[in-house]
Order: sequence, then structure tokens, then C-alpha cells
Amino acid sequence: MHRKQGLNGDFHNLLNLDSLVDIVSNNVGILVILAVFMAMFSLLEKNEQVISKTQSTENIEKLKIPWSHVSQKNILLIFLRSDRLLYLDRTLVYQRLKKYLSGSNPLPTNISLDQYSIELTAGGGHAHCLEFFPSPGAGQWWHQVSQHNGLMQTLMKKYPTEENYFFFWVDPDSFDLFREIRKSLWEKRFEVGWKPVRIESPLRYCSGDDQTKRFQPQ
Repeated sequence: MHRKQGLNGDFHNLLNLDSLVDIVSNNVGILVILAVFMAMFSLLEKNEQVISKTQSTENIEKLKIPWSHVSQKNILLIFLRSDRLLYLDRTLVYQRLKKYLSGSNPLPTNISLDQYSIELTAGGGHAHCLEFFPSPGAGQWWHQVSQHNGLMQTLMKKYPTEENYFFFWVDPDSFDLFREIRKSLWEKRFEVGWKPVRIESPLRYCSGDDQTKRFQPQ
């Protein structure tokens, strides 16, 4: 009789132990599943943060803030008027003036070139001012300038980015054209400065540190 009760007790204990093992196993399984899901969610969240950060970085890299700054590079002057582009070549002007420097003749105050004339004002030492007067209809249309052998392509090949930058006088009718040109120059790593002007505004360039600050690139 006692032996039977002992067997029954052992049997019940085994059942209780099996039940306990089942419960523990189920709980452990649930915890493992939860841990897996939490790890997956954490990984997805981390990936989303990385992607978001990368996209933000890409957006920042594409945004160019045009801050003006001092430059020691050579300046290339261009006038945009009525969607026409006119290169105002200072080097050509100085070549015209060079023959007067070694002679006894005084420097001329007016110089006529192909598509514009220049009024020269000499200051102390080597200081001077050049005021440009474009001829009516002077300059080229953008589709002419942007061709493979056009003016802009020629200038970009002739003047390296490490030593030169472009500065534009832009009339109210040529802002869209200027943005397009500036974009193409930025893609070539050129610095670009500009100033809005009206038709009657003087196109005046003066040498000297104080004067050239008005022609800073961005």
C-alpha cells in the first residue's frame, strides 16, 4: 500500500516537473523570440539612422552657400546684358597701354577695342581704374558661347582654376543665364563672383586692395 502511494507520488512529481520544464521552455522560447525581434528592430532603426544621416550629408554637400572671400587669383571680367555674354579682357587693354610706358607719350585716356571702349583713369603709383563701355549688340548668345570651341570653353581651358576666377556684371534680363553659367563654372571648380547692374550702371574696375574687395569671388 505504501509502495503504491510512493509510486503515485513519484508519478505526480514527475508530472509537475514536466509541466515546470514546459513552462520554463516556453518562457525561454518567448524571450529568445523577443530578443531576436528587438535585435532586428534595433538593426533596422540603426540602418534608417545611417540612411537618413547619409541623405542629410548628401543634401548638405549639394548645397553651396555663396560666401564672399578675399582671393589673390587673377580676375576675369564678364558682362551679361540682354542674355548676351561679353568678355572684358583687361590683358588686351594692358597690352595696348604697354607701348606708352617706355615712351614719352602720355597714357591715353580712351581706348577703343573690337566690341567695347575703355576710359582709363590713372592714380598714384600703379593704381588705375578702367571703365568699360560695351558697344550696342556686343557679346555672344549663350548657345554660341557654350559650344565646344566657344568663348567660355576657351577661357576655362586657357585660365586654370588655381590661378583665376570669374566675376560677372549681370543686368536684370540675364539672371537665369548667369545661374546657368555659374553652375557650369562651379562644376569645373572655378570660383565665381557677381554684381547686379542696371543698363545705365558704370562697369568700373579699379586696382588696389580696397577696390578689389568689391570683386570678391564666392
